[in-house]
Order: sequence, then C-alpha cells, then structure tokens
Amino acid sequence: MLNLTPEEKKAILFLLIVAFCGIALNNLAKLNCRVKKLFSPEVRLAKIDLNKISLAQLLETRCLPEKVSQRIVEYRKEHGDFTSLEGLKEVKGIGEQRYERLKKLFFIE
Repeated sequence: MLNLTPEEKKAILFLLIVAFCGIALNNLAKLNCRVKKLFSPEVRLAKIDLNKISLAQLLETRCLPEKVSQRIVEYRKEHGDFTSLEGLKEVKGIGEQRYERLKKLFFIE
C-alpha cells in the first residue's frame, strides 16, 4: 500500500507522538489550572505605561488586587498623571515590596 522508507516511518511516528503529547497536555490544562500555568505562563514582554492604562487593563495584568488597581486609577484622577514610578508608593496598598515588583511592569512616558 504505502512504500515508506524507515526514515519516513520514524518521522511519522515522531510527529504522531508529539501530537499525542500536545493533546494530552491540552486536556490536562483544561482540567487543572496549575498545569496550565506550568506550560503556558503569561509573560509580558513589554512594559505598560502607567498613565495610560485603564482599570480593566490593570485588572487583566493580575499583578494587583482589584482594590489597589482602583486606588491607582482614583489617585491618577485626583492628582493627575504620575511623574515618576516613585509616585506609586503614595497609593494606599503599595508598599516597598509591591513597588519593587511593579516597577518591572510599568513605565512612565
């Protein structure tokens, strides 16, 4: 029927194994959120402008609780745009440790 060389048979077998593993991992990810985080971590490659981000976008980053995200937006409305990232420290709920994590995610234009 099919006259395949041994190399072609090995290549087809390899592709079938890779496809099966992908399907298995996908099903595991659907069943367990922890497995999904292992195999598809959400990585942001670019920093976000703190003065232009909306509340919805802040919540999507999942780096801040909802209340702190709301406080950032409220602070920006009351005091105007942030002039430096140090201004984040003035927002209630952002201490030194949280600030150190956030300064890697945000920038001021």
